[in-house]
Amino acid sequence: MATTSSFSKGCFVFKAKPESSGKSPRKKTKKSSNLLHRSNGDLNASSLFGKCDKSSMEIRQDSYKKIWMSTKKKSEDIISDSHKQLLHDVSQFVSENADIGQSSIPTALVALGVNLPDHAAFFSLLDSTLNAHVSPFVAMLNSKECPSLKNMVLKAIQKLTSCDLADDDAEKDEEADEIVPVKPSSKIKTFANLATWYSNVVIKTPLIIILQDLESFSTQQLQDFVLLCREYRVRNKLPIQFIMGIATTVTLQQQLHHRTSVCLATKSFQSRPSIVLLNHLIEQLFMNSSVLKLGPRLMQLLLDGFLYHDLSLSSFLMRVHLIIMQHYITLPVSSLCCSMSELIDRIKKLSAADLDLYRQVPSFMKFIENNRSKVSLLTDDKEFRSFLQKSLEDLNSYSKDFSLSCRILHCLSDGMPDALFGKSLREVYINFLIGAESEDWDRFIQLLNISTSYELQSRIQAALTTLKESDVSSALSDFSTSLVLFSEELKRLEQAPDTDTATSPKSPNVFVPKGKKLDKFELKAQLLASAKQARPTSKFDEIKSEIVSWLNSHLARQLKSPTTILFHEVFYAGSQVQSSWDIVPWIRRQVQPVPRVAISKALSDPASYLGCNCCSSNGQGSQILSTMPDLCIVYKLHTECGRLINLYDWMLSFNAIQQKVGKNNICLYLFARQT
Repeated sequence: MATTSSFSKGCFVFKAKPESSGKSPRKKTKKSSNLLHRSNGDLNASSLFGKCDKSSMEIRQDSYKKIWMSTKKKSEDIISDSHKQLLHDVSQFVSENADIGQSSIPTALVALGVNLPDHAAFFSLLDSTLNAHVSPFVAMLNSKECPSLKNMVLKAIQKLTSCDLADDDAEKDEEADEIVPVKPSSKIKTFANLATWYSNVVIKTPLIIILQDLESFSTQQLQDFVLLCREYRVRNKLPIQFIMGIATTVTLQQQLHHRTSVCLATKSFQSRPSIVLLNHLIEQLFMNSSVLKLGPRLMQLLLDGFLYHDLSLSSFLMRVHLIIMQHYITLPVSSLCCSMSELIDRIKKLSAADLDLYRQVPSFMKFIENNRSKVSLLTDDKEFRSFLQKSLEDLNSYSKDFSLSCRILHCLSDGMPDALFGKSLREVYINFLIGAESEDWDRFIQLLNISTSYELQSRIQAALTTLKESDVSSALSDFSTSLVLFSEELKRLEQAPDTDTATSPKSPNVFVPKGKKLDKFELKAQLLASAKQARPTSKFDEIKSEIVSWLNSHLARQLKSPTTILFHEVFYAGSQVQSSWDIVPWIRRQVQPVPRVAISKALSDPASYLGCNCCSSNGQGSQILSTMPDLCIVYKLHTECGRLINLYDWMLSFNAIQQKVGKNNICLYLFARQT
């Protein structure tokens, strides 16, 4: 073995270049697995599609693409619409302060909260908006590319002078010639050169500098840069403007001293809280007309990741993407997770083997156990096809009614103390998706019983408004009609209170014998006895009791969790509890890994993350395979050693494992010894 010397005090291992005639020591083994039974509880595409026919794979792949593209487009539209007003306000502020008459620098402070992963997407959108409508001279800076004041100045000048629209198409040539500056030169490295360069611009549009993450810049660097820009704005009439991204409104006071902050003419702009956007996303993606929905456990997992980890909408959508992909990969029955227009045709194309997979669904097996008269569905394919179609259509209709019922309940419970089902519609939906507690429902009925006429009327009107704005199914049409009748009856009662409302009786007097004082126990007993006496009820009390009783029976029926309905596994991802198709544990490991545990598992069992069989140890954790990644082999050899490790023996053990692949593929390693 060849040796080399080193000036450093240590030993290093490095690979030699592989021989040109040899092949890679890691041969790709064919991935084989079982569709329903997976080792180690891990999911991968090869193991899940192993026994599926090609047509089923293509159908599920097509459904996955449609669902994800629809979800992606809706989410992008929602996020862009939420930022539309903020982008308009910032652009208007920059346009209105284009005049260089004032000595202070116009500065827009954009408060985006603490969801840092989403800041880059917003500022990228802001950059393109300003370029299109305000000025082509926009420089967006972040702390990573500006470690010092010199780098900060050079980056700002480079990006401000890099705008060159001369290569645009012929339709924009005339407009471009008026606003495009002279082609930038590499000699422009100072603000003095920038002032000379800017003097040749025909139309003097503002020079906009965007500081994306203000908190990450050093205080001294930021102050020097602001003072430098202000000096050239006053002396050379450079129309420099700032747009600063901040997490909170006190950030500027912490970053800049008073001597520097007085040089800025600031105006604050506040974005919508990320939790509001999350509520809107869930309502539009999963409560409206979406085909694939999330089960209660996956919904709670996503919310925990958003609320307690990153507050990032982009991360939330990445997790949703992973769930959608894994739902179609894992579940063979997901081929029917499609729109109702495609459902009938797909059911007709199901083979006998496919029908057997739907018979293995846990909800159907439970249904057969409770309904022995339906045993013929296990053998009669024709009868089962029609039953499957009707069940999925009923499930789709019930899902829509369930979402609408959650909206109605949100209107009826809005403003009640203790926020029984949550303050937002998203919380109401998730609570009943999981299964609301009976104590909360009983408390809700009690609060309705003690509500006043005005409160009850306003709640019913809000529910009717929601019903009018929605597409009401036949199941809720009778509900809407009854609610209208109750509302009209309450209105008639308000118009004629003297004739329809009974007078309340006087409170009974407490009898006290002459010359005797009642103690508190006797007084309490007499008050309780008087309270138990029957009192005449008013007309409003009768109507209110009827309304509450009707809501208790009809609305509660529509709020049963959809995960209790037959074949809910097809449309609700992650609702397969204790099943071989359960993807929740796998998703949890992917989206919420514990770093130390994840690294240890990846090094000791690389097949759990790579999803291949060539690295699988088949339950023998101490087994070392030559097909494992080099880092995993080194780690396993390290764990076999004691407290002291001999690097030379470590290298020989590693080389011995690699030699198992073949003599022509031996990897040569050179050790540099300390001298």
